Amino acid sequence: MLKLDRNNPNAFIGIVLLVVLVVFVLPDRLPGSIAGLSPQLVAGIPCARLPAAKDLAAHQSILGRQAQDPLQLQLTAGDINDDGELVMRLSVANISLGTVPIVFQVDNVVVAETDDDTDGFGLIIQPAPAAGLSARANPNPETYAESDIRLLGPRQTCVHSLELVASASMISDGGSASAWYRMRAAGEQQPQSEGVREIFPDQGLDILTEGVVFSEKVDIAPRA
Repeated sequence: MLKLDRNNPNAFIGIVLLVVLVVFVLPDRLPGSIAGLSPQLVAGIPCARLPAAKDLAAHQSILGRQAQDPLQLQLTAGDINDDGELVMRLSVANISLGTVPIVFQVDNVVVAETDDDTDGFGLIIQPAPAAGLSARANPNPETYAESDIRLLGPRQTCVHSLELVASASMISDGGSASAWYRMRAAGEQQPQSEGVREIFPDQGLDILTEGVVFSEKVDIAPRA
């Protein structure tokens, strides 16, 4: 068994360097290395599994309310398989130090050929897929059910996947896609349950300076 000589200055310097490596280097390098070996470990949890808001009239993150443009969207496109199907994967990252509320419903993510100018999450797919297009069920309400508001924690990322059926032109020539999240109102507070003190005047949804954030456009490769 290797014994450490406490009187050896080189051993002490080695320990210090190891501590520096763990504290300053690994937090930046290790996540990228893990992501390369196993992307699933750092992909983030499904957006549908984020905690739902509760009693937003009394419980909100002060840092989250002060955050401006804390969201970053990233979209990736899977390969078109032999059945003409492909999976689009949307990552939503909170780059701020506060917990921010986002409106997310699995069945209310728009998939369209153009931006339909509604609030919430949406994907722009060109050319339009053969199956998978959808519209907003209830566009731009004045207030949102707290069960539809999800809380994205500091530096947290969530993901959402959508399955589409490619059109004939997409299969032969490929296409492009981008994503948006739009929210132009703070959201009116709903009547609170008895005993809940109303502290915040709104639902705190106005976290985007321009009211919308887009992902970069990605290419959809034709089927090989």
